[in-house]
Parts: sequence; structure tokens; C-alpha cells
Amino acid sequence: MVIRNDCRTKIILGGVLKGINMKLTILGCSGGYPAPGGATSGYLLQIEGKNILIDCGSGVLSRLYSIINPDELDAVILTHLHADHISDVAVLKYALQMNRQNGTEIRPIPLFFPQTPESIALTLSNDPNLIPAQIGPFSELPLYGAKAQFIRTVHPIECYGIRITYMDRVFAYTSDSVYTPDLVPLLRDADLAIFDSGGLEKYRKPGMMHMTPTEVSILSKESGVKKVVLSHFVPYYDILEIREEADAREDFPYVLAMPGQVYEI
Repeated sequence: MVIRNDCRTKIILGGVLKGINMKLTILGCSGGYPAPGGATSGYLLQIEGKNILIDCGSGVLSRLYSIINPDELDAVILTHLHADHISDVAVLKYALQMNRQNGTEIRPIPLFFPQTPESIALTLSNDPNLIPAQIGPFSELPLYGAKAQFIRTVHPIECYGIRITYMDRVFAYTSDSVYTPDLVPLLRDADLAIFDSGGLEKYRKPGMMHMTPTEVSILSKESGVKKVVLSHFVPYYDILEIREEADAREDFPYVLAMPGQVYEI
């Protein structure tokens, strides 16, 4: 049986998917607040049977449950501490606590996050079911045979893009950022990269905090990204407007993120 998707063709032999190093499931792709029936930022990265949740925004935990139970998580990484990237962490805490009380054995889950704003970081640091750990600029993290690298983005609070390398494959995620060439090392030659695309050129104004599809197309070409996924869509923008701007860019092979999408990297 052959599986075809946006990244490459894979062949299943004897029920085992051959040639896949990493699998990414989009749990939420709204920015700021969830679109109707949607969820804000959240991505499940699976590496050789290990489950890594990257960001945990509003509605993410419900979608995670359709794939794995929360106690099956092996790590959680929060790129920054804005509510649309962390709001379901509080609900995750309840889920782990309640399941423990109901007799489920809970392994403490490593939780990686920036240390500012300190008032928010403090709320993440005291839970028996989570092991808090800090990420910082240019820090590297061994991740179940993979390597995660963090580069600070341009955002109103401390925020990091993530580059994860496993064997010969690279996944990158800008998290929230304006356009900056400083992101090129994060994205260079990535097999798949998720870009913050929360802005639109037609509504450009001073102080924008997110990239537009136009800026993503420029940055992705500068970086040599092989597969571009636009995400972090603000619900009051029509998705057709996002697609229209992206389609206007010459030689820009992109896809729009959708909850439930699975990519094999």
C-alpha cells in the first residue's frame, strides 16, 4: 500500500511505515484565539515512538486525546508564554492529576519553557507531574535521539523558534515572529517548516507581530526550506485572503495548516 501526502511518498511493508524519521500532527493552527471548532497553536511530533508536544494552546488537549492519552507524552516544549500557546497546560495538569487519582501510573513529563515573563513561568514550575526545565537562546536539547536547537525570534516576549534534527531529516518551527534574516539558520534546508503567517500585507500596520505569506515566501526561499506550512491564522482574517496572498507569490509551493493534518518528515 502506498501513502501519498504533501511531503513525499512512503511505502508500508508488513504494516510498518518505512523511511519515516519523524511524524508531525497539527493539533491547532489558530493565532490569538481559536477559530470556530478549532484550536490555537499545538503540534505533536513523534520520533520513533516518543511523543513530543510543541505548544499547548486552547483546544489542543482535546485534539491530542484523539491520538494519544496525555500520560503518553514524553516531553512538552513551550516556545513562549503567550496564552494562545500555553492555555491548555493548566488543563493538562488537571488531566494528569485526575488520572493519577483514578489509579493511572503517571510518569513525570519534562516541560521545557522560557523563564520570562517570570510571573507566568512560576505557574508552570510547581507540579508533581511535570519536570520544569529552561530553554534559552541558542540552547541545544538532546531529544530521544534527536537534537533540538532554539533561536530567539522577534516577538514582544521571550520566544524561540525550534529546529529539530533526527538522522538526516530536519523539522523547523518559527513560532511567533516578524520577518528577520536571523531565522535563516533555524530554517536552513529544513525538510518541513511551520511558519507563523498571522499577518496580511493588505492590512499591514506599524507594530505587526507576525509574518505575512509574502514575507514567509521570501524567508523560505532564503533558507532553502523544502516544504512550507503556513500556520497561526488569526480568525478574523478570511482564509481565502491568506491563500490569495500566498498564491500571488511566484514559485511558492506552500500548504495551509489544518487541524488533523499529518506530515511524514
